[in-house]
Amino acid sequence: MNLDSKVGPYRILRLIHQGGQGRVFLGYDTRLQRRVAIKIYTLPATRGARRLMRREAQLVATMQSHKVVQIYDIIESSTHLAMIMEYVPGSSLEEFLAVVRPSLASVLTVGADIAGALALARQQHIVHGDVKAGNVLITESGRAKLTDFGIARNTGEQPSRQWEAGSAHALSPEQYLGHSLDERADLFALGCLFYRMLSGKQPFFRDGRPDPNLLLKHSARPLKDIVGDDVELPDQLIELIDRLLQKDPARRADHVRKVRQILWSLLLRLPVSSGNSLLLEARPYFRPESLANTSLLIPKGLTHQGRFAAVHSGTRMVGFWHRITALRWPVRVAAAVAIAVALSGALVMTMQSRVTPIVFALPITSISPEMELLPDISRVWLVQEVTEALAEQLRRVRIIGPVGAAPRTTVYSAGEPTNWNEAPELAVQITLHCAGNLCVFSIDREQSGSRLNRQGILLPDMSMQQWRDIVRSTTLALYR
Repeated sequence: MNLDSKVGPYRILRLIHQGGQGRVFLGYDTRLQRRVAIKIYTLPATRGARRLMRREAQLVATMQSHKVVQIYDIIESSTHLAMIMEYVPGSSLEEFLAVVRPSLASVLTVGADIAGALALARQQHIVHGDVKAGNVLITESGRAKLTDFGIARNTGEQPSRQWEAGSAHALSPEQYLGHSLDERADLFALGCLFYRMLSGKQPFFRDGRPDPNLLLKHSARPLKDIVGDDVELPDQLIELIDRLLQKDPARRADHVRKVRQILWSLLLRLPVSSGNSLLLEARPYFRPESLANTSLLIPKGLTHQGRFAAVHSGTRMVGFWHRITALRWPVRVAAAVAIAVALSGALVMTMQSRVTPIVFALPITSISPEMELLPDISRVWLVQEVTEALAEQLRRVRIIGPVGAAPRTTVYSAGEPTNWNEAPELAVQITLHCAGNLCVFSIDREQSGSRLNRQGILLPDMSMQQWRDIVRSTTLALYR
């Protein structure tokens, strides 16, 4: 396929992946100036089967989150269906696991991100049905996204032969037997994924092939018997995986939110020196990005010669401006002062009454082995100090998501405690890199489509108060 090939308005650049369910191409949207992933399926013969293929776009489109790959568009011909999706640079978890034995921190990061995606699916009453390494993408920011809801269906919907499209890597006992499914089938698949990431083996395979007898009747071999002594597995994680791999769905974890809480608690207990291990371990294996296949995101005319459009004569704005300019200078000054006072008062009242929802990404830390920091300096401490600084600036804040959120007892109408999926107004990423004889504290603030970064320099022999002052002043500098 040459570079001039198109699917609708989308230009196809190159092939990314070819699998059993279709081919995935890198494409370019000339209208919105962005790269996209284009997944092309061959349409089945019957109308009913075609409706099932449209299900992926309809289901995933209801989940607007960075935890899942977004669907932008769908184009259909008489023989093929093309799904236009968010393009995620990086690699699949399958490609990563083929060459790397991930660290505990990386395993927990992937698990927590996928659990978050499954929590979103549960809110929409969706079962993914094929949670496997090939359907997990590792992004350039070192996070995991869940993709390919191609065989997903609503919770409790009676399964049919469509479930046979599911991978043997992700098949639960009830799915194999054709029973009705709920989120616990996806939790079983998540347990299988954990097992593979930690041991390098599939829990219910024999001689490299899935064994139905093992899947239905036998427990998986204990992880401690497979994983070497060089890896220290937390007992809480082993207990969680054992629960996820129970044959009887009633004996598994009963809610993905609880699974996610356990994973985040384990992540936050890891030493800060673990840093963003998933990104560090996966980056060497990211798929190469050719500059020849990347169009400019912003036309030169807009970046260098753009200007505000003039207001046409005869509009209300022009009429209002003429009335203002017709006034005498003292009247203009008085009117300007009155407007400024009114606007300031309204702004102050608004700022005092409104609450800003904030989401924290897991702090990224990288500490040289020879460097010793004060024992109280941790990811949790960094998040607390930044939160207090933001509250000083924004007055009232609410932390949503598992990082930094205080325990709450609010129960929403849907029966969900702690609504982690509320849309944040402000996203914060904290980074701490320490090497040689100094540390660099960096904080990124993303709000209303814009991103700001500030950095502060710290020394390991500074007092705790000095660390606190620099972390807070660097945070407040985002608003100066």
